[in-house]
Parts: sequence; C-alpha cells; structure tokens
Amino acid sequence: MESNSQYARMDYWDERFKTEQKFEWLSGLEAFQHILTPLVDKQSRIAHIGCGSSEVSMQLWGLGYKNITNIDYSQVLIENGKQQHPYMEWIADDIHSLSNCPSSSFDVVFEKATIEAILVTERSAWEPSDSALRSLEAIFSSVSRILKPNGMFISVSFTQPHFRIPALLREKSWSVEIKGKESDNELARRYSSIAKSWLRPL
Repeated sequence: MESNSQYARMDYWDERFKTEQKFEWLSGLEAFQHILTPLVDKQSRIAHIGCGSSEVSMQLWGLGYKNITNIDYSQVLIENGKQQHPYMEWIADDIHSLSNCPSSSFDVVFEKATIEAILVTERSAWEPSDSALRSLEAIFSSVSRILKPNGMFISVSFTQPHFRIPALLREKSWSVEIKGKESDNELARRYSSIAKSWLRPL
C-alpha cells in the first residue's frame, strides 16, 4: 500500500513519470475553467508550477493560451514533456527557488495540488511545523519574484480556506481572493483568522 509521504520525494516522482502519461489531481480544467479563463488574458505568459502529468496546460493551449511554461522538479517529466509537447516551454526547477526562471517574467503563476504534495507529511493542519512554514515562505517568495508587477498567483486546492488563506498571507505583498461556490471578501477575511498558526512569525 502506498504511503502519502512518498509524494514529497523526488525519486518517487521520477520513477512514476517514467511510465505515467497523464494524471489529474483534484480535477481537470473543466471543473474550474469558468473561474480561471475570465481572470487570465490569452496573451498572458503563464507558468504552471508542479505541472506533473496534468493535462491542464494542454487544455489551456487548446483554448488559445499559447504562452505556457511548464515547471516541475522531475527531470524525467520535463524531458517527456519536451518530446510530447514541444510547442510549450518546459523547465526543470524547484518551486522553492525557481532559480531557472527570470524575475518579473510571468503574468500568471498557476498550481494545482502541488502545495498539498509538499505538505503531505504534516501531522496537523491546525499547527503547521516550522519547516512547513519555511517551505511555504520560500515557495511564495519565489512565485512573487517571477511574477510581473500586478501578476496573479492562482492556486487550485482542496485545502480548506481557513488553512490556505493565512498561509498565502505570509507573503506580505499579496491580497487573497476565494473563487468557488462561496466567494466574497468577508468570507476571505473570516477564514484568514481561524487557523492563525499559519501566520505565526518564525
């Protein structure tokens, strides 16, 4: 039986991507296309971080989004992507640093369930470890660096808003909006104060 903890290991993903052609965590684009496409201009330069074997980038390409860069730390996945979808850019990089991506180079950074995979070994959603918070700070700082001024980070997640919102607010320059079945600023403010440990200073 597989252990969820392996999702945090690069060797697991390299081995998996040797044979896996496509897999969608959470859902395909169809579940959130009505939210995403009105927010993102078709001329936008988009980075899909932790892209894995998701088909979302290919689906967006089919809708007319022609400036997509797929980023993953598995070199196996990236080489497969270059061969199968050479019309898009593929970069092997760690999202904690995104050192292979120039600053202020993307209009939109998109992730779907990548943060969940990184935090999979956490024991409690209410009391995140210091290492988890440092990991998130590194990721969000890197995302912020590669975004152009007024750029947008889109995170598709099954994590409850009262855990994710305060985590996102660790990046002090960001504001957060919730899009989904429930969506308004009052909801965002309320959820940002329930699980305050995600905002605690280190």
